[in-house]
Parts: sequence; structure tokens; C-alpha cells
Amino acid sequence: MLGKRWLFGVVCCLALTACDDSNVTAGTRPNAAAVLVETEVARLTSVARAAESVGTLIGNESVTLTAKLTEQVSAVYFEGGELVKAGDVLVELIDVEQLALLREAEAKLRETELQLNRLLTLGKDIATAAEIDVARARVDANAALLEALRSRIADRTIRAPFDGVLGLRRISVGALLTPGTVIAELDDINPMKLDFTLPEHYLSQIKIGEVVSAASTAWDGEVFSGQVTQIGSRVDPATRAFSVRALIDNADARLRPGMLMAVKVSLGEAPGIVVPETALIQTGAQSAVFVVDEDSVARRVSVEIGRRMPGLMEIRSGISAGDRVVTNGQIALRPGVTVREAEGNPALPSLGINEE
Repeated sequence: MLGKRWLFGVVCCLALTACDDSNVTAGTRPNAAAVLVETEVARLTSVARAAESVGTLIGNESVTLTAKLTEQVSAVYFEGGELVKAGDVLVELIDVEQLALLREAEAKLRETELQLNRLLTLGKDIATAAEIDVARARVDANAALLEALRSRIADRTIRAPFDGVLGLRRISVGALLTPGTVIAELDDINPMKLDFTLPEHYLSQIKIGEVVSAASTAWDGEVFSGQVTQIGSRVDPATRAFSVRALIDNADARLRPGMLMAVKVSLGEAPGIVVPETALIQTGAQSAVFVVDEDSVARRVSVEIGRRMPGLMEIRSGISAGDRVVTNGQIALRPGVTVREAEGNPALPSLGINEE
């Protein structure tokens, strides 16, 4: 009987305690029940904007050297990999027959010029106007034939069309070249063109002259600078992206056509709300922060994050400037819980730019 009375008393005490707690709302809990947290104020500052992508390097000028006719190689004046100047002779083809035809054409031209000069000297009393016109036509025809032969002979000498670096040599002396046979590649590699694409929502933000920084795994940690020089005239309807071209300085010849580059384009500065990165709560693809209202009650708010900076995170939507966000102690928080701020909260890290 004594044991039953003791058990009944315990149950009554618990019931009274439960009834007492049910009358205390989340916003009116005593300070002893408040969760200790650290907070910071979301601030509006000027945030540097940037777009990131990947691009491919191509030479400022690039060409694959080929033959225009069928003939044997008589001489090769390069090995591959060397710098050449515009006009340098690279390959010569056999031209013995063409040189003989050239001398014949020169002789015929001289003969017809002499005949024309003789008729002009005799004058109109002896040479008729028709004879003079025929002689002049013969001179013109032989001059055109001579010009054509010189052009054909020039085609048998392959020269560098511009300054650049030669690729691997693909032919040897004695090889029979045919139209389209690859002789070598030639690239002007200073500066280099960097082609990449950006999503269409950047179209209104990027402009000619924007600063570009690029990095390659071939030169770990090295950043190469350049400027945007061209913006594509179309947006690809499949990818919803547009093309951009930048010029990258390559005076030291470390970059090569075809290299993959990680690209970052500076888009200037714009106002943005920033909070310490420790305030962010990431659950899968969802981002959120805890905001403390005027009654010291915490509420969880979904946010859209922007650019990450050292120690800071840009918030594009979800909170406003002046909101106080929790930066430490989120593990013990639930929506509607009363919080108590720790004394001596650390200051928001400086961006090194003007705050609004």
C-alpha cells in the first residue's frame, strides 16, 4: 500500500510539471532555457563579380602548311619546333622544267617587244595600225604567259606566311607531295587566343576589355592574364551559352595551342549581402541560415548563395542587410527556440572594399 501511494505522488508531480511547461511558449521561455549562440549582422557591401568557365587555347594565327601541286621535294630548310619569320623559305620542290619554260617565255616576250618597237619606228607610212595592234597584243599575251609561269614556279617554293613556331616536320627530301599533303603546322603563339563559353545570363554583364585570368594544370599555381576581345553574336539554343574570346600574353612561350584553361572573368563590382561562411547550413543542395529576430527567437531561412570569399559568403536572396544570423551554435538550434547571444562576438571579416 505504501509503494502504491509513493508511485501515485510521482505521477502527480510529473503531470503538474507537464501542465506548467505547456503554458510556456517558445518565445517566452526563461533565459535559463535559451540556447547560447554567436551571431553577426548581414552587411551590404560592394562585392567583386566574376564568371568562371573552361576554355581552349588556339594560336593567334594558325595554319597547316600543305602543297598546292604534285611534285617531288628538292630541299627542306627546317627541322620543326623553331621560330620562323614571315617569308622564310621552308620547302622547295623540283622546278627544272618550269625554269626552262620560263626562259622560253622570256625569249618570246623579248622577240615580240622587238617586233612592236620596229613597227613603231617605221611609222604609219609603212606599218599599218592593224599590224601595230597585232604586235602589241602578242607582247601582252607573252607577258601574261611569263607571269603565269613565274607564279607556278613560286608555288614550288613554300614560305612561312607569318611569324610563328613550326610544328613537327612531316616530309623528307625526295618525297612526292600531292595537293593537301601536310608539311608542318605553323602557329603564332604570342599572344594566344582563349575561346570559352558563358551562360546567357552573363550576356548583359560582360563587355569588351574585361580582365580575364586563366590557369592550366601544366603550370600549377600560375595565373595568366588577358582581356576579352570578342563576344559571340549568337547564343547556342542547345546549351544557352555564348562564345567569348580573350587574348592572353605568351611572351615566354609557355602556353601551347590546344591547352585546356580554367577561366575567370572579372565583371566589376556590385552591391551584395555577405555573412560569415560559418553561418551557412548546407543540407544536400539546399542552403539555409538561422536568423535571430527582435524577440531573440531563431528561425531557419532558406537562402541562395553567391560568390564565396575568404571567410565570407554572399547571400543573393533569403535575408536582408541588417538581419542577425547565427554563426556558431546552430547544432543545438531548432526553429522557434529562444537564443542568448554570447558576449564578445567576433567582428565580420573585412572585404577590403567600401561598405554601404
